[in-house]
Amino acid sequence: MATPRRETPPPCCSPQPPADWSTLLPPNLLPLVVQPLRCERFADDELPAERTLGYAADGSPSFCVSRHRLLAPASDDDEDFVESTAVSECTTAWRLRDGGWLVHRSVLSFGQCPPAENASYFLTETMPR
Repeated sequence: MATPRRETPPPCCSPQPPADWSTLLPPNLLPLVVQPLRCERFADDELPAERTLGYAADGSPSFCVSRHRLLAPASDDDEDFVESTAVSECTTAWRLRDGGWLVHRSVLSFGQCPPAENASYFLTETMPR
């Protein structure tokens, strides 16, 4: 019996930051962004949240990705409850050469099977916080 092929989860769903900072960046926009040369990862000790900041050659931020999950009690037998992910949100942003930011925001809602994803790109003048 053949094993079904698994697709690699999108970067926002993986537990580690994406190895390639431009994974979600549309290829035609690559020349318009400032490439990060180094990154720093920060994780919250108490909450399921993390943030990675990328810095350009001059030390200014040029990339950021933040992920967090909202946990909710769940049970499959109505007796034992465990915390499971109800919503997962990932925001990825790239600084454009003109100083603005291109942002990709993805929200996964786990209340149905398969999870519903709402994703969009937008422009902003400042780096997402």
